[in-house]
Amino acid sequence: MALATRKSGDIHTKSGSDLADMKAKYDDNKLSDLPAYDDFQALLYQIQLLREDIDELRRYISSDELLTPNTMGDSLPTSNPSSAGQLWNNRGVLSISNG
Repeated sequence: MALATRKSGDIHTKSGSDLADMKAKYDDNKLSDLPAYDDFQALLYQIQLLREDIDELRRYISSDELLTPNTMGDSLPTSNPSSAGQLWNNRGVLSISNG
């Protein structure tokens, strides 16, 4: 089954000094002041970082970096590969080798 396209849009469009200001508020632990902090910039900054992480995971998963072709074509191996981090078919359950 193919990976679905991303549903969320950009969380903010801040860049440069505006982004640095947002990061400084996050680094200064402004999350503890949220009831008095009207624009929630520190929270938005952290959400943006999470989104970038998720996008990177999507890129990695949808690429062929995880697939190890075998003699049967692009199907996954049915035995645990000797190198760590490889996908394999463990009796119908997708597993990751630990080397």
